[in-house]
Amino acid sequence: MDKFFILLCGCGAVVIENIYAKGWNEPVKYEGIVAIVNGNIITSQDLDDQVKIAMFASGMKDSSEVRNEILKSMVTEEVKWGLLKKFSNRMTFVSNKDIDEAFEGIAKRNNMTGKNFSKLLSSKGINEKSFRHSIRVNLSWIEYIKAKYGKNVNITEKELVATLNGIKESKKKESFLVSRMFFPVTDSSNAEAMRSRVQTINRMLVQKARFGELARKFSKSPDAGNGGDLGWIYEGQLSREEYAALKAMRVGETQVVQNSRGFYILHLRDKRAAGKDTVTHLRFVQVGVPRPEYANGQDTQSLISQLKSRYSNAKAFINQARTIGCFVSDPMSGILEAMNPEVRGAIERCPTNGLSRVVSNEQALFVFCVLDRREEKIPEPTLNDIRNQKVNEKFSIFSDKELSELKKRADIKLDSKYGKTSDFVSQL
Repeated sequence: MDKFFILLCGCGAVVIENIYAKGWNEPVKYEGIVAIVNGNIITSQDLDDQVKIAMFASGMKDSSEVRNEILKSMVTEEVKWGLLKKFSNRMTFVSNKDIDEAFEGIAKRNNMTGKNFSKLLSSKGINEKSFRHSIRVNLSWIEYIKAKYGKNVNITEKELVATLNGIKESKKKESFLVSRMFFPVTDSSNAEAMRSRVQTINRMLVQKARFGELARKFSKSPDAGNGGDLGWIYEGQLSREEYAALKAMRVGETQVVQNSRGFYILHLRDKRAAGKDTVTHLRFVQVGVPRPEYANGQDTQSLISQLKSRYSNAKAFINQARTIGCFVSDPMSGILEAMNPEVRGAIERCPTNGLSRVVSNEQALFVFCVLDRREEKIPEPTLNDIRNQKVNEKFSIFSDKELSELKKRADIKLDSKYGKTSDFVSQL
């Protein structure tokens, strides 16, 4: 499920007339237009807006490859929206409340309130209307697929019980904490094109783009909305090819795997020896300051180090940080084993009321203040959890099929600098 978004900008009537008069035997060459999808224009400004969103959310660096991938995402959303608009009187689309809740969820992932997140988007020059439109497209697509194919999705109780029993047995074996992206191969004609796309996205990961945000934007898996997070995986829960790759991977490694359904990008966040069945729950507050280059030259590295040396317990550190104007998050909860390796390494030995070492990203320096920590047995999935997972997997297959048919019927024109239209469309 993923953000990132099309703003259908109006162009003058003269421009529209000129476009249709030309006939489209040649690539698009009109100033400011990068693509036309079923008669709807995507402008270079629309693309610039989406690049800003993607760079902000995922840490991607602007490049021709990145722009090409984002344009594919925009074209895909426009293909979906073209169909969804036809059903506006016959199906219940998501409400404005649903959009607001999804927007608040994205803000929360960035440790902000919706209001503050809105201000941040504005400060980055990101069009919030475009941002929210993409949320609507993606949520509406999910509802459409459920409405059309719901009667074809049937999971028997026998199947659920067999899966649960298999999980219980597999828990005695080694397990893996995994995130995943999926890119389906619908037929042999698009296999090489999809391989090329996967390699491009993998290069973004090598350049330190955030896996979860790339998954939300580009992955075709039903768990894309969760950043591709699959949780702890045991033998039998994934394909043979994926499980074999995980067994050979190192913690923190990312690998591309192919099977008959398509391509997977796996990220191994942690592994656990056979028999270990507990995880560590943490409550913590995140305190941050801008990196020196974003703080008008102030030595914020020394500032946060001195603050740590003077106030060694979490409560005192948080109070002083608030006093001097540092960013202080609301209390948050999380599972230690599910955190990214850098944060986990900084926080794993912190006692209750302790402080982590300083962790940095491209824009800020952070200290995690541990309020509470406790060990808990990993709960087994319920039959309902398993049912939801299997239902989502089947809906994902129907979604791939529906989108494949829509692409075949779509009238897509592309600026020649983005390559041949046929090659571009085969990777959508």
